[in-house]
Amino acid sequence: MRTRIELAGTFRLNPPASPAAIEREEVAYGGPLPQAYVELLQVSNGMCTDGSLSVLGAEGVVQRNADYEVQTCLPGYFMIGDDGGGSAILLNLRDRRIYEVDMGAMDEASLELCSESLDGLLALGTTLGEREG
Repeated sequence: MRTRIELAGTFRLNPPASPAAIEREEVAYGGPLPQAYVELLQVSNGMCTDGSLSVLGAEGVVQRNADYEVQTCLPGYFMIGDDGGGSAILLNLRDRRIYEVDMGAMDEASLELCSESLDGLLALGTTLGEREG
C-alpha cells in the first residue's frame, strides 16, 4: 500500500480512519471489509483527486453498497469509490482487480477493467474516463 507521502502528490487526503469506524462498517457488512481497502483507510479515510477519482471513506461505505445494490447486482464486488459522473469504482473480491461500471447498469457485462489492483489505481490516480478521454 502506498504511503501518505506517495499519495499526497495526487490525492487530497484525510486523516486515517479510526479502528472504531472500520469496526462499525464491518459489523454493518457482516464480516471483514476487503483487506486492501482497510489498509487504504488506515492511511487516509477517503480521498479524492483534483480530477474525478474519489475513494470512499469508512463512514457509510456499507450503506453506499446497499443503496446501489452492489452485492445483489454484482456479487463478489465491493464499491470503494466513484468518478463523480455516475460510474462506480469496484473492487473484485476474488481477483482484487478494480473495475468501473455505470451505476445505472450494475451488471457484469458492463464492467470495465480499470486497474490490476487498488495500489495500481492509486499509482495511476485517474479513472478510465480520464485516461481514455
